[in-house]
Parts: sequence; structure tokens; C-alpha cells
Amino acid sequence: MFIVGITGGMGSGKTTVCKIFELLGVPVFYADDEAKKLYNSRSIKLKVVKIFGATILNKNKEIDKKELSKIVFDNKLLLAKLNAIIHPEVRKKFSKWKTKQKDKKYVIKEAAIMIESEAYKELNYLVSINSPKSLRIIRVLGRNNIDIAEIKKRIKEQISDKKRAKYSDAIIVNDGKHSLIEQVLKIHHRLTEK
Repeated sequence: MFIVGITGGMGSGKTTVCKIFELLGVPVFYADDEAKKLYNSRSIKLKVVKIFGATILNKNKEIDKKELSKIVFDNKLLLAKLNAIIHPEVRKKFSKWKTKQKDKKYVIKEAAIMIESEAYKELNYLVSINSPKSLRIIRVLGRNNIDIAEIKKRIKEQISDKKRAKYSDAIIVNDGKHSLIEQVLKIHHRLTEK
């Protein structure tokens, strides 16, 4: 099966682009959403608490993802330990999901840290979404409950559009000036002609 990755920095518009592909009948696996769901799993919760301690749990005894994010964004070693718990589980979920898509020409796996996690090595084609930092900040402010300083810090932690482009087979520019639909259609036609 031909696997296409869609990646981009925080607030670049990955979900919007994926929704356009879905309208074209392409199945999309949202790896970041699947990763968030894993925190509700008892076995994952136990592994996370073992590393970060019970103080990472909120009053409902669930993992406080916002607090966890703050901790790992400042500590690369702890981030690596967390990723070592989460990423293999997401890969398993993707593998299982993929088997149900046999009749499709290609499928999409969407994830923010596709390159950093080396998940791009499991793909046949990688699409990166580039978007100006100012627009990304506005988008994240509109949907997340975090301040501008925290958003800028997280964006800075992610690899740049320029570096991401080196790994990419195609780039989608999401700057409010270029048509996302036209760019997606161009890529879709290229992929369905293979």
C-alpha cells in the first residue's frame, strides 16, 4: 500500500489539508489524535506515572496532558522517554488501521513530528505544509488554551519549514494567498496516476 505522510509545524494547517484529502475519498490516520487517546489507556498511564510521578495526574486521576507538555518541552531526555512509550503504540494502531484500507490507491498518515520521530522512513511520499509563523500563532491561539510565549517556544522547538522541506516530496503553502484546494488536487492527481 502506498503511504503518504502529511506533516508541518504547530498551526500550519495539517488538519485542514487532510480534510480536503478526505473529501477526495482518501482515508486519513491522525497520528497525533491517536497519541492523545492513548493517555486514557491504563497500561500507558502506568508507564507515564512511573517516569513522571503521580503529580502528573489531575484530580480525576487522569494524565494532565497540558502539564506533561510543559515538562517534556523543557527536557529532551524526558521527551524521548515519553515518545518511547507513545510512538510504538501509535505505529501499532496505524498498522491495524492500514489493513482496513486495502481498496484505496493510497492512505495518509498525519503527524506533527514525522521527521523528528523518524516515522517518515515508513512512508512512500511526504507532504509538508509551510505556513508563516505569524499565521500559525493566530491559528493556535484560536484553538488552544495556551499563551503566545508558550506557542512561540513550542514552534521554536520544532524543526523549521526549510529543514522539513529537505525530507519532503511535495510542499503545500498555507499562507492564505495560495489555494489549498488546487495544491491538494495537484498532489492527489500525481498520486493517483502512479
